[in-house]
Amino acid sequence: MLPARPSKPVGKNWNASRLTDLLLLHTSHTEALMATISINTNSGPLEVPAKWLGQHLAVTPPVKAGAPIQSRGQWVITHAATGFSCGTVLCSQKAAIQLARDWDARFGLISTPADVKGWPHSKDWGRAIQAINCPWQVDHSSDDDAGSTETALVLAARAGIPIDQAGAAPRVFWRGQWWLPPTDGMLESWTFDSVCETPDGRTVEPDHPEAWLSILRLV
Repeated sequence: MLPARPSKPVGKNWNASRLTDLLLLHTSHTEALMATISINTNSGPLEVPAKWLGQHLAVTPPVKAGAPIQSRGQWVITHAATGFSCGTVLCSQKAAIQLARDWDARFGLISTPADVKGWPHSKDWGRAIQAINCPWQVDHSSDDDAGSTETALVLAARAGIPIDQAGAAPRVFWRGQWWLPPTDGMLESWTFDSVCETPDGRTVEPDHPEAWLSILRLV
């Protein structure tokens, strides 16, 4: 008597079935990566690739001479519905996507360019862009916390240093422990002084590898 045929594919049949599933998954993923949107330029509408496309925002490459260009560390946050630029950020693609994802829902209040005037998040968005492009120029005078550590956290994230957001006070991971980041005032004073502190409180040269300024890649 011949053995009963198995109910599920085995051997080569199973491999072929699995390969088909993987190819379908790859095709779906590739289509998502190849998404494009229409943006507004001085020369008119232009179709550009979207590295990330949310419900209201997209991350697109900068445009030069009427064509998208690959510029490492430079990305445009684009309003998908209107095609207008919401700002250019000087950071990694991963950081640009994270910023767009965090702000995607708030840009849902904008349907036309005219809506920008009454948009309640305009000031905060400007500060978010500024914190990435020019962290030293961020005005913290209106912050609830006078000892703001926003600059240090932005720089730490850019340097790839793990940040713990679980507690009320974010901490930077260094030498196997979590440390409170320095305040903006501390960072600013160290840039003018000839000394700098380490996370564990030692006083060293500013360019010492364990100095905060070196850890945050400011020297």
